[in-house]
Amino acid sequence: MTVGYLDPGTWSACFGLSYRDLLLADMSGARRITGPELRVVAGSGDIPAGRNLICQQFLATDTEWLWMVDSDMGFAPDTVERLVGTAEPTRRPVVGALCFGLKHSENGPFHSQRYDIQPTLYTYHGGGLRSVVDYPRNRVVRVAATGAACLLIHRGALQAVLDRHGAAWFDPITSEVGMFSEDLSFCLRLAEIGIKLHVHTGVKTTHHKHGTYLDEEAYDACQRQKASA
Repeated sequence: MTVGYLDPGTWSACFGLSYRDLLLADMSGARRITGPELRVVAGSGDIPAGRNLICQQFLATDTEWLWMVDSDMGFAPDTVERLVGTAEPTRRPVVGALCFGLKHSENGPFHSQRYDIQPTLYTYHGGGLRSVVDYPRNRVVRVAATGAACLLIHRGALQAVLDRHGAAWFDPITSEVGMFSEDLSFCLRLAEIGIKLHVHTGVKTTHHKHGTYLDEEAYDACQRQKASA
């Protein structure tokens, strides 16, 4: 397995420490991580091109799996082992961990904006995609799309997209409902060629975002607050 990640020149501490712990666990255990570390320095506007470059560089290696992880994520030392144990080259060639993001929910006073924490598991809805807010816990779930913050990808899936679309794995797709983000566009390309996506909701992460950390505990607290309002 090869590790690939983007960063703008800095890391979140939760990523650096989690990555250290995971590498140490792998070195003393299964030793799955081999080959060059695929790091691409990219600002926010360069993320699609940066992810595409990682895919291109990965296909030039001889490793079977690419673990794509974002440099603002925290994760457990056994994350790779659990994703690899869930994945399978044909039936489950793309498996993500449980991740969360922020979505604008309403405008607040004095020109402020408010956001909700949402899981990055998506189902089709009205020609677009909708977050699955009531997802099954601690299970492998079939999804229409997921984010690329902590994603295990088999080289066969990347090669299939390359054969159909060229080296445009993460180029944003525009449709009648608007423009999809680069990671959701990748998922739509996979779905177009019949590749199934899954998320293991028992493989948990945290997402460092604007001074807070988005994870299942924070999501549940947000849901309880909304239910009691």
